[in-house]
Amino acid sequence: GDLKRMLGNVKTRGVWGEIQLGALLEEALTDTQYQRNVAVSPGSSERVEFAVCLPGREEGGAPVYLPIDSKFPQEDYARLAEPAVEAARKALMTAVRTEARRIGKYIAPPHTTDFAVMFLPLEGLYAEVMQHASAVEAIQREQRVLIAGPSTLLALLNSLQMGFRTLAIERRSAEVWKLLGTANPDFGSFATVLKKTQEK
Repeated sequence: GDLKRMLGNVKTRGVWGEIQLGALLEEALTDTQYQRNVAVSPGSSERVEFAVCLPGREEGGAPVYLPIDSKFPQEDYARLAEPAVEAARKALMTAVRTEARRIGKYIAPPHTTDFAVMFLPLEGLYAEVMQHASAVEAIQREQRVLIAGPSTLLALLNSLQMGFRTLAIERRSAEVWKLLGTANPDFGSFATVLKKTQEK
């Protein structure tokens, strides 16, 4: 958001582009091979941000400049990019729906749960898919497929782990009750023996 706001200001955007261009020129050329803020046309007050100095036709004559000006038409670029991005988003969601249908073949209650999980291995990909909440809800409702990214899958697995522990405790407690049930007559006869011992 901050970058977008910064690049929304035409002057700031121009300075940023100029700095970037200057850095590239500095990296690629020597100080004598380019100039900054050059009046390339004699008698004109117009100055170009950068100019590469090419050798003139005559030995020792004036250089021939290759003007380079940084421009950043962000608004036009954004408008140009929007249809492609929107098309890519639609294609992504179509692929997710197709894969959800394919995953659906693994759902076979009572042998499986009545839902499956589609794991998207990148958080960015998961975030992009989750922006389409109605489509994600439809996939969950119709295909019975839950979409998860790395962090949500980890949360899901931690929840399952807690369930496994609870189930293990319940099973153990059932075993303990069963053991106590079989030991109960023994405790009764032990109590009788203990009572007789006390009387003697």
